[in-house]
Amino acid sequence: MGHKIQRNAPCPCGSGKKYKQCCGQHEKQKSVDRAANREGIQKSLGWISRNFRPQIDQWVESVWLDDINKEERAGIASADPRIRSIHDINLLEYLVANGCFADTEGENKPLELILHAGDLQLDEGQRSYIRQLAEQPLRLYRVSACQPGDSFSLEHYPSDDTQHVTIEDKWASRMFDVGDVVGLRLIQSGADWETSGAIYHIPDEYAEDLQLKLQEAGADEYARTLIHYWLGLVAAHV
Repeated sequence: MGHKIQRNAPCPCGSGKKYKQCCGQHEKQKSVDRAANREGIQKSLGWISRNFRPQIDQWVESVWLDDINKEERAGIASADPRIRSIHDINLLEYLVANGCFADTEGENKPLELILHAGDLQLDEGQRSYIRQLAEQPLRLYRVSACQPGDSFSLEHYPSDDTQHVTIEDKWASRMFDVGDVVGLRLIQSGADWETSGAIYHIPDEYAEDLQLKLQEAGADEYARTLIHYWLGLVAAHV
């Protein structure tokens, strides 16, 4: 874990000012913005869940659980409550990012319904953040470094020449170990990157098989293939 800088200590940037009067202000504002963005996501997911339950149920049946048989559905339903919680977050985020309600008059995209919902009272920063759910791709990464309680770094899986991305997140960094393969969506927040709420953890022994299936699927079916593979692992309680 990185050493915590005291507020009255000299700022490490070399400005000669106290940390609280220099880079500490930037860090404080970053924390405020991040909390506001997370609040916007939570409010939006709660709003769409409350107001469009029948449409969501139809979407779950026809899209999320498409090609998932009865035995696999029973396995998902009986998964550990912690996995079920992740499942529900992943489901709602994918609905907002890529979903479309069938047999609905007028606007039928959950993302647009959220962005035009006056009662949500999202500020422009929150609206911009939520738009990225549809703009930023869901893809596989490997955790290349991790400091629990502080940050973790990601590289593309399989590895390529792309620069590693470091995410400052004291909570998510406690969930990962170096070498973990995960499906994530990276969202830009100011000059930094952070992960959206959805996490698709792929055990090491399945990562290569999934990667082969993703290559066969191509870009258009990448997210759907990743999600359905993960659902199969949840169903099998892997």
